Amino acid sequence: MLSLRLLAVALGLVAVGTADAQSLSGRVVDAETGAPLPGAAVRVLDRGTATDADGRFALAGLPADTATVAVTFVGYQPWRETVDLGRTASLDVRLAPAADVLGEVEVSADAAQEALGRDVRAVAVLEGRALEEMRGQTLAETLDGLNGVTTLSTGPTIGKPVVRGLHSDRVVILENGVRQEGQQWGGEHAPEIDPFSAGRIEVVKGAAGVEYGAGAIGGVVRLDDRDLPTEPGLGGRLGLQAFSNSGQGAGSLVLEDAPAGLPGVAWRLQGSFRRAGDARTPDVVIRNSAFREASGHLTVGYQRGPLALDGHLRRYDTELGIYKGSHFGNARNLEAIIARGGPDPDWDYRFSYDIEAPKQRVTHDVASVHGHTTFGDGHHVDAQYAVQNNRRREFDAHRPYSDSLAALGSRPSFDLSLLTQSVDLKLEPSVSDRARLAVGVQARTQLNENGESGTLVPNFRAYDGGLFTHGSWAASPALTLDAGLRLDARTMTAYPLDRASRRVRADTRTFLGGAAAVGALYALGEHWSVAANAGSAWRPPNVSELYSFGVHHGTAQFEIGDPDLGTERSLDLSATVRHESALASAEVSGYVNHIADYIYALETPEPTVTIRGTFPTFETTHTDARLAGVDANVEVRPTGWLDLGARASVLRADNLDLGGPLYGVPSDRVGAHARATAGRLLGLADAYAEADVQHVARQDRVQPGAYLAAPYPPGYTLAGLRLGATLDWNAAPVQLQLGIDNLFDVRYRDALGRFRYFVDEPGRNVTLRVSVPLG
Repeated sequence: MLSLRLLAVALGLVAVGTADAQSLSGRVVDAETGAPLPGAAVRVLDRGTATDADGRFALAGLPADTATVAVTFVGYQPWRETVDLGRTASLDVRLAPAADVLGEVEVSADAAQEALGRDVRAVAVLEGRALEEMRGQTLAETLDGLNGVTTLSTGPTIGKPVVRGLHSDRVVILENGVRQEGQQWGGEHAPEIDPFSAGRIEVVKGAAGVEYGAGAIGGVVRLDDRDLPTEPGLGGRLGLQAFSNSGQGAGSLVLEDAPAGLPGVAWRLQGSFRRAGDARTPDVVIRNSAFREASGHLTVGYQRGPLALDGHLRRYDTELGIYKGSHFGNARNLEAIIARGGPDPDWDYRFSYDIEAPKQRVTHDVASVHGHTTFGDGHHVDAQYAVQNNRRREFDAHRPYSDSLAALGSRPSFDLSLLTQSVDLKLEPSVSDRARLAVGVQARTQLNENGESGTLVPNFRAYDGGLFTHGSWAASPALTLDAGLRLDARTMTAYPLDRASRRVRADTRTFLGGAAAVGALYALGEHWSVAANAGSAWRPPNVSELYSFGVHHGTAQFEIGDPDLGTERSLDLSATVRHESALASAEVSGYVNHIADYIYALETPEPTVTIRGTFPTFETTHTDARLAGVDANVEVRPTGWLDLGARASVLRADNLDLGGPLYGVPSDRVGAHARATAGRLLGLADAYAEADVQHVARQDRVQPGAYLAAPYPPGYTLAGLRLGATLDWNAAPVQLQLGIDNLFDVRYRDALGRFRYFVDEPGRNVTLRVSVPLG
């Protein structure tokens, strides 16, 4: 019955498309005189507009959900408030003049950037209902719809985000300000992030080494929780998801309160789970692709006067099966699999929730405390301490790491434990209403231990330190300037196995690097802006790139490191043109990222034969590389009930030393979507129907000389459909969504799929999501 009602919603949307969607209107005035403020910028989620001559504004097509409303105007203090759009139709805003405005040419830096709603760099944001509609997926799958962001996948269970062609140690991930520290050197090591926890996800595209330190060459992914409650009363939310392709069930329960008996104290407790069986291609079951995942997160906050404290405890636990067809006995088997194009048709793979070796078992624990205070004439201080422990065990399906034939895969081939402690301190002195300045220092220690006989990654201890300064200045009402500088150092002592003597040796390396950035944003009237940014970043080689020597079963390949590698150094140039109005939003961003001594793993002409099978061989090497591309997207709102969008991403990556393409980058892609909304339909509120299509081109720029690099799979086109609405159930707004991914059950393989030689990507997937508010 639920599916029939949702289908009726879709048909009704076509018939009554002119129905009013949720809207917000109001007036913006001077708080002292009451005079209207024409041209003030009003922004809600991804919608924006400007007030008319009488200070009035109107925004249509908004979801009935809580969202932050931001209002800014030249010479006035920015106004920001969280509003329940389902209950608020009108909003009057009174803006206070800035404290020391001297004529119209003076403007606070906050107002200058808030009025445009953008950074000097290209930034993509996922929050509110758009984020809720993606719940139950991995972090990489959640971000895959953002322009310029793709996924590096290892079968259907493992994915990591790729930003402008770069991933792993070249993309920094922060959760509530804490830098995620796991074994990210592995292409199949997905970030240990609970996909349910974030209330807002921001992706900074391009070099961001000044604020975020070594490794931020490709970009930064920031995940932040929702604000803790401020009003007494137990509340929360229950979310449930079901996925047809793998039989996956997922759910999340959030409880939170601000106890009346404990003034200034608030807390939130969240738990989530995901459990899936084997995924299916349009033709076969992907054997041993089941997984399970459980996470928990406790947050406690305290605020009194200028002092604010919050503490977090997080645990993430997952077990992932690795497709058995990626492991084979000899070179002839490997060649036969590639020639056949997939699994042996005589093998009868039956669906199962069992997880067998080869597999991964990963746990990640984080404890952090963060403090913020204001003193003097508006000076801000932030301090944070975090400790996290990442344990990764990978299990081989062969006998050498088992006690007996009956216990194949019972012991891990390697057992890595990474303990990281970090301290961050930042001071933001009150410079003026036209400028912001931040000065910070960061320190980190790491201890990595391998508890098993596998020697793919050695034990090591590392110490990191960095200091930075970053500021912005509103030179005029239209022009904002941004600049920063940073210095870092890393010392690491590793204990690899010497390949000649077969004895463990100590090897100490020290790496020094720096980052700088300068950018500008200029407003061309009320609706257009241009921004440009030049940024440098650096990255020391990770322990795997330096010392690996052995079979990595997660990727089914033999990996060989290079202990003589130096640091990567990047110079990233980008320019962005933006438009924001009630009718349309658009952004076009072009970039060129030149990376000196780019480190990568290149497939050798011949595979390596071991006692555990035959594996493609990857040797770590370096080159000078250039990645240049364009990301473009546009949203058009011709009426209050219809939203049309299109996006495109083009990337060209070149190996400058060899004079050819760079190996392992995303294909070009284009996409489009159409979304129709209705305020109320068939007893359901906030009803919508959305269709999307994406075409991914064949990656025909292949670096010569690699054993398995060519041929890349052909291009493919995927379509999707989503229907959603809000059901009033016992006075609670229950959000419902029915979706279909890969609507036409297309057989395809992606150029970034690590198992593209062995099996197709999953086929059609029907999803059902239900979100119930509590309290």
